Amino acid sequence: MTIKIIKREPGKLNKSRKIWYTLEWGKGAGQRYSTGIFTYINPKTVSEKNHNKEALAILESKRSKMILDRQAIGSNYIPVHKIKSNFLDFYGDFVKKNARIGSRHLPASYAQFKEYLKTDFISASEITEDKCENFRSYLLKKYNGETPTNHFREFKRVIKAGKKNGYFVDNPVEDIHSKENPNRKRKEVLESEEWIKLLNTPCLNHEIKRAFVTSMFVGLKVVRYKNIEMGKY
Repeated sequence: MTIKIIKREPGKLNKSRKIWYTLEWGKGAGQRYSTGIFTYINPKTVSEKNHNKEALAILESKRSKMILDRQAIGSNYIPVHKIKSNFLDFYGDFVKKNARIGSRHLPASYAQFKEYLKTDFISASEITEDKCENFRSYLLKKYNGETPTNHFREFKRVIKAGKKNGYFVDNPVEDIHSKENPNRKRKEVLESEEWIKLLNTPCLNHEIKRAFVTSMFVGLKVVRYKNIEMGKY
């Protein structure tokens, strides 16, 4: 893989004292990358000379990283410069990219993992099987019902993605199963026969019965006073 450093010098009518640099690996569309790096033509001060020296070093570093990225395509190797030292940064980015409207489990798992850690930094090497089991226990102690399962399932999803991205040699949570809290309280749900029986039950106050029937069909959780247009029912 050859990536060339291309200089873009100012034209004769351009009074700019700067040379801008581009990385190029072909002549086709999308085979050129503008680095945003420049050096001064005929630097006049010590500051400008130091700038040129550091700018060229940064330019060479960018070129080297780009070569590694392209050589790694199709392999299982992930260049070190692409891996965040703080796994919580990877976790947060994963949440932003994969969170779905109406689903709170993924962002909630991130918040709960940070709360469990009581720190804003953790390296991938610190996420061991024991730590994953302790996080599951933390969720089971804190929540009832399916909530521990939902949060831990999303946590496992992030760890699996982390392995694919080179953070883990082995998946530390692969053999740990999600669990519901055995103390969960089951919700009582009306069967269809019970609904029909209630609908046919006489009620002296017609307005109350209409309100009750409406609540059965739409669910009181989603009804607000502002949603009710008086005079239409």
